Amino acid sequence: MIRESLYILFNDEKSSDYGVTSVNTDSGLVEEPFLGSRTVNETYVKGRPEPYIEGVKQEPKQFPLNFYLGDHFDEKNVRAIKRWLSVDDYKPLAFSQNLDIVYYAMPVDTADLVHNAARNGYVRLTMKCNSPYAYSRNAVTHAFDISSGSEIVELYNKGDVNIFPTLEILKIGDGDIKIENLSDFSEPFIFSNLKDKELLKINGEKEIIESNLYGNERYDDFNDQYLRLSFGRNRLKVTGNCKLRFSFRYKYL
Repeated sequence: MIRESLYILFNDEKSSDYGVTSVNTDSGLVEEPFLGSRTVNETYVKGRPEPYIEGVKQEPKQFPLNFYLGDHFDEKNVRAIKRWLSVDDYKPLAFSQNLDIVYYAMPVDTADLVHNAARNGYVRLTMKCNSPYAYSRNAVTHAFDISSGSEIVELYNKGDVNIFPTLEILKIGDGDIKIENLSDFSEPFIFSNLKDKELLKINGEKEIIESNLYGNERYDDFNDQYLRLSFGRNRLKVTGNCKLRFSFRYKYL
């Protein structure tokens, strides 16, 4: 939980290194961001009271943070905190309560220094994320050896939504590679005409394919069905002699 954390890790630096701690300045119960804002895209037509839903747009997460300066309320430290928080891109943000969950965020709107004119006070700011999700640290599996020509591989998506992993495939012998997710019945992932010892790297999130033999010219041999891991257990049937490894980050709502 954000409010339970005493310090944050932002842009690879701890707030405690600046002598500041995270505080709650509101009285009563503590409020936490639960779900991000959502906008329903819908169209109304004449004679129909119910709209046609064209999709849902999820807005990036946004939440307030307050830092108590305590005994470190001096001009030198305040300037250092400003430099730390003044970034031009989304940076990794984690909270001490669970440093394995990472947001990508940056301060937006007005950041205020609230104090009592006696060198006691706190910094009040708003953090905006680049997406509706928080992420796990990057997870990398061991290399699976599919030398028998067909194997079942099990992967677990411990997040809240579907993810598209990055695959590294080392082909053994010429031929094709096919991966079927038997748990969600999505379209199979198929690569054709691969060469012996060809190494492929497929980034499913960004839809980027790289080959050590053919550079980025392997798209024509792919069926454009990037592997999807749904929530929970995913039983993957891999057909074709190869060694492969998966890397991914879970997404949390």
